[in-house]
Amino acid sequence: MICGEALELPLFPTEEGGASPTSPLQIKFVQVDKRVAANLYATHHYHGEKDFLHLYSFGGLWDGEVVCAITYGIPNPHSIKGLYDKDSQDGVLEITRLVCHPCCPKNTPSRMIAITTKLLRRLYPLKLLISYADTAQGHDGGIYKASNFRAHGLTAKKTDFVFPDGSIRKGKGIKYSELEGEWVPRSQKYLFSKRIEE
Repeated sequence: MICGEALELPLFPTEEGGASPTSPLQIKFVQVDKRVAANLYATHHYHGEKDFLHLYSFGGLWDGEVVCAITYGIPNPHSIKGLYDKDSQDGVLEITRLVCHPCCPKNTPSRMIAITTKLLRRLYPLKLLISYADTAQGHDGGIYKASNFRAHGLTAKKTDFVFPDGSIRKGKGIKYSELEGEWVPRSQKYLFSKRIEE
């Protein structure tokens, strides 16, 4: 199940497969292929099969199965006021996905962030991590607070043009007045950041 291996094994222990891990210390974290992480997100993340920004993914292994995953990617914004700009974006990554199977112990997410950040630094000159918690999902960023991230409040209010089929289209030159659909408020997100010490 780790990077480069086949994806034929089941993602989770079966009902006959024994007890769940009782401590995050039982879970080993390794780099995994994007497809492995995507399989987990498709089943257990609220974005489902929607694609995601990806540079590195890591999975938590228990009893030979991937039971949690985290993905780091280069942020879409070229700058975030007070954190970085286009001239200081080198070394900035975003946690673009994070999910744990329900079998995982309570403190698994914060331990996963701590360990995979160390693994990540062997692969990438990491200086700053950012992440978001979506209010539409009832998230308040508790796992980031537990991981000593700094809270920056809510993102700005924005709207998206949503078509009757629920899709969102963006781009220059689109005449929205000629299209069927409506402007819908985008859910606000809590922004968090963490400086990575040398």
